[in-house]
Amino acid sequence: MGSMKEVAKRAGVSIATVSAVINESKYVSDELKKRINEAIIELDYRPNRNARGLKGKETNLIGVTVTELTNPFYPLMVQGIEESAHEKGYNMVLAATSDLESKELTLLESMADQRVDGIILTTVDHHNSNILKFIQKEGIPVVLINRAPKDYKGPLVCVDSIRVGRIATEHLISLNHQDIAFFGGKRHNSIEREIGYQEAMQSRGLVIRDEWKITNTAYDPKKAYQLASSLIESSNPTPTAVFAASDVIAFGVARAFLDAGYRIPEDISIIGADNVPFSQDFRVSLSTVDVQPYQMGAEGYRLLENLIYKSNEEHNVKKYLEPSLVIRESTGPLA
Repeated sequence: MGSMKEVAKRAGVSIATVSAVINESKYVSDELKKRINEAIIELDYRPNRNARGLKGKETNLIGVTVTELTNPFYPLMVQGIEESAHEKGYNMVLAATSDLESKELTLLESMADQRVDGIILTTVDHHNSNILKFIQKEGIPVVLINRAPKDYKGPLVCVDSIRVGRIATEHLISLNHQDIAFFGGKRHNSIEREIGYQEAMQSRGLVIRDEWKITNTAYDPKKAYQLASSLIESSNPTPTAVFAASDVIAFGVARAFLDAGYRIPEDISIIGADNVPFSQDFRVSLSTVDVQPYQMGAEGYRLLENLIYKSNEEHNVKKYLEPSLVIRESTGPLA
């Protein structure tokens, strides 16, 4: 990616002329504009938002990235962002990344080109993320919600996912279950919820069987169904309870056990996490751990607004929402 100096050299003009074209701050002949724009394209130059003279010129647009929109967890969180933003006169540009960094970078470049005033990311797990590097380079205010690297220094709104795992597993243990399986994925939240599951099991001296820790569901209910079906066919004995790292995973696991002739909760207890819409309307209403997705979105927007307007509030606020147990029909005492 080239610099303004390199663009000026390629076009045979001064840096001031390049700046004038980018910022449309004074007249430049069509011939020079053409040369400069060709050089910008050839060198893949992206003007820094602060270098564009954008400071203080809000567009009343914010960008938001989510992993997918098929998971009902995200629309509820996005609703919290959108309604809070709308109250303050902001519109939202929403993009689904499919957890593909290259796709997310392209989407964020588009948001930067639209001159969004700030961005909320729900997708970052690692400190060395190229997503964070890009946004920092562009100088765009950013808040992380839902997922954030351990010890992240910037503003964030998350739930304590290790505590989510402990709450769910301890609920099953309180119902006298000892043979408890875990279904999860490779995202940071799932990894932390697995840690909470393991801590709860170990604190009670319960055995964790390797074949009952299934972490490759890809947050896909169809994949979770297949993996649960394989567990039912191959495991002897089968677990008496399952903690799934998300409600979407729990839906797939529950269907597999129901289709195999198991009764929920008489033969198998299942608990999820997130408390998404529809969890209480499932074939057997799903016990879960509520992580307040709507509030997470609303709080994330509030922190972003503070950054945009440079309020006197602490800019590196870290807010952790308190998870809570929601007991429904899918969990019951060990028969």
